[in-house]
Amino acid sequence: MVRGMTTVNPLTGLEGIAGTLIGPDHDGYDAARQTFNGTIDRRPAAIVQCRSTADVAAAVRAARDAGLAIAVRGGGHSVAGHAVADGALVVDLRAMRRVEVDPERRIARAQGGALWEDVDLATTAHGLATTGGTFGDTGIGGLTLTGGIGFLMGTLGLTCDNLLRAEVVTADGSVVVAGSGDDGDPELLWALRGGGGNFGVVTEFEFALHPLGPIQMGDISIPLEHARAGLAAVADLARQAPPELVMFVGGPTFETVDGVEPDPATAPPVFRITVIYQGTTEAVEKVIRSLRALPGSSGAIKPATYIEVQASSGILPFGLRHYWKGHFVRDLDAAAIEAVATALETSPPGMSFMLLEAITGQARSEPAGGAAFGQREARWNVSAIAVWEDPSEDSTMVSWARRVVDSLSPSSFTGAGYGNYAMDEPAERVRAAFGPERFERLARVKRRYDPDNLFRFNHNVPPAAD
Repeated sequence: MVRGMTTVNPLTGLEGIAGTLIGPDHDGYDAARQTFNGTIDRRPAAIVQCRSTADVAAAVRAARDAGLAIAVRGGGHSVAGHAVADGALVVDLRAMRRVEVDPERRIARAQGGALWEDVDLATTAHGLATTGGTFGDTGIGGLTLTGGIGFLMGTLGLTCDNLLRAEVVTADGSVVVAGSGDDGDPELLWALRGGGGNFGVVTEFEFALHPLGPIQMGDISIPLEHARAGLAAVADLARQAPPELVMFVGGPTFETVDGVEPDPATAPPVFRITVIYQGTTEAVEKVIRSLRALPGSSGAIKPATYIEVQASSGILPFGLRHYWKGHFVRDLDAAAIEAVATALETSPPGMSFMLLEAITGQARSEPAGGAAFGQREARWNVSAIAVWEDPSEDSTMVSWARRVVDSLSPSSFTGAGYGNYAMDEPAERVRAAFGPERFERLARVKRRYDPDNLFRFNHNVPPAAD
């Protein structure tokens, strides 16, 4: 039912939808356009809160007829604010969160607005999982379509590697299937595995599921004064890590004692190596002996359920101010270690931090049928994550992140970073993220499904010329 538009509605064909059309005069307009990043303040022409694939198709056709470009909102976690665009029609999928699990075939089907917490709760009930986001309230769409770094990627690959099939509403309002079977387009499936939201609105994802065994998790804290030695040790471990081991490095931070937050003015800073291991406690301790031997090393690795692992990052509330940027690096070589150590030492006080994610095991191999994701031969994803509240600090925070990115450039694998952690990406960095061959192949798929670039609020791949 269309409601909430108190001005003349320029959109036709939406009278019969089950969802809600929200215009600028609607009481809920400001809440509906809010995104994760508080620096983003965009005013779309209209927001369609869809409840079905039919609603999405109607919204796409209406936008096309009205001459409006389209932004797609799933979880709304895009740090670049791609979910909302000035003057566009926003296809809002947040009411489409159904997840169905076929435990016999080990497949999950999830609507495009589902969050990872929806998928995880449904799949772990059967002892199964797929690689998901490291924040439970992240939408499945953005993470999957741009790669999918997660806690299980060492043995299961990236999230996009586990995408088997997708239902997609394309720019002309048609519903097509991306897949490897007789009823699907394998080239579109390849493009969706890392090519971003360039090709349409994905209204249903189908993921491969895998049995869950025992998982160990914990943090190894290293005093910041030993950052260079600690980073060298973790880099060496990542080069020989078994696929069962996944490591993320974050900091600077401070150790809590008996649950009490320390005083940053007096507490010694540390950085943390988060360890996730699929196997036994005894096995993980053998693997991480080199980390235990570092000066000042502390921390426990304990058994955890996958739900506990997924909840370990907590929740970042919407509305904080963010600027994220980074590089996939060939390795943590001497130059990269120096750049990261300096970034840790110069991080602005507050919530900002460095995040390093080791690309190990199966995440370094393409799935059957291939994937558009173009950075898996890099050993690390290194990102400067600036987070703050006061708008007066905007310049300081953005400048720090950009300095870090510049210092990492000599070690960069392609000259680009991870799309899910990237803002204000120029066209050359988008192209570099894929490399020329993948980018040109993506542009050809784009030409088939979105020749007018209606879906351009993303890390955009323009359609290939005829």
